[in-house]
Amino acid sequence: MHQRKAEMAKHSDAFIALPGGYGTLEELLEVITWAQLGIHDKPVGLLNVDDYYNSLLSFIDKAVEEGFISPNARHIIVSAPTAKELVKKLEEYTPRHERVASKLSWETEQLDYSQEYDISR
Repeated sequence: MHQRKAEMAKHSDAFIALPGGYGTLEELLEVITWAQLGIHDKPVGLLNVDDYYNSLLSFIDKAVEEGFISPNARHIIVSAPTAKELVKKLEEYTPRHERVASKLSWETEQLDYSQEYDISR
């Protein structure tokens, strides 16, 4: 599973989550975590159709308020109610979070990725 995700990430410019269930949330949180760790610096977007992700965004804001997520890491996620608005935000995205781990050591030691699975920009 990790190799499939790494291969998709390698060829992507951004990650977008549409409304979905557990699998969507798992993949969304994984790419957010990868960004926080410094494995990639690509934007992560939520297509927030009919405010679907408002509760998740509130949860994340509460985690920032309580000190579990840094304010800079909060900006890994961008959201918009329409595809057109989301694409515009993704195109304007600039990473503001600090890396937590060395990309190279994380890939080789934790994820067991070889150089061919480099998912950074």
